[in-house]
Amino acid sequence: MASIAKLLVLLASMATFGYSLYVVGRLMLFLSTPRSVSKAHTWIFNLLDNKSRLETAFGPVVFDTIYLIGFIFQHSFLKSAFVKKLLAKCGLGGAERTIYSLTSSICLHYLIANWLPAQSIVLWQIDVEDSAPLWWTFAITHGLCWVVIFGGTLVMDLPELLGIKQAYYDLKAYSEPINFKSSELRNLYAHVRHPSFVGLSIILLVTNVMSVDRLLLAFLLTTYMYVAWSTDHKDVAYQKLQLQRKKLELKAQ
Repeated sequence: MASIAKLLVLLASMATFGYSLYVVGRLMLFLSTPRSVSKAHTWIFNLLDNKSRLETAFGPVVFDTIYLIGFIFQHSFLKSAFVKKLLAKCGLGGAERTIYSLTSSICLHYLIANWLPAQSIVLWQIDVEDSAPLWWTFAITHGLCWVVIFGGTLVMDLPELLGIKQAYYDLKAYSEPINFKSSELRNLYAHVRHPSFVGLSIILLVTNVMSVDRLLLAFLLTTYMYVAWSTDHKDVAYQKLQLQRKKLELKAQ
């Protein structure tokens, strides 16, 4: 009976893997698709002269803030020691990462689907559709950042990141996958579980229309990443060492 339950967890983790990739695709379009430029806007510096624009943006900003706080709360609470102990007591230790990935994807999907733009107030806007050099600069910048993020994800072991490996190891009665990794890598995982703070920050900030809702999104997520990711000098030294090893391996081929 226990093995059947573990098999179901493994199947659920595989389904979660596919769903998470779908949501990431939606996120890419949400963050990196150039936004249309509207002439009906108020520069953020002129709010006192046009209170109706401020009133128009108030509702979307409130709801978008609630969506972001909900996502941040889920992202932090479900990786707390309390939740881990609770899942272990319920016999769901092998499903911990799958549950975390699934709920994260659901919260992110809901945020994307219900996000309310507030383009009545903008900090800047650039029409990239009428300029090929600007459009390609925008596209290449975002493309390179996503490549860095995906490359880092693969290096950090994507099946383990989304919970498939934990569910499989639990089914086979193996030790947790993290126990097979070096102490330096475990230390890095304890401080940061997602790759490229810089890449994601650039994607959030480099937009052709910096409306007040995009500014809110960039500010809250960048602040959350900065607070939550607590890398130290040992993590930096480890990553430098791994980079040097990769370079030597490539030269040897």
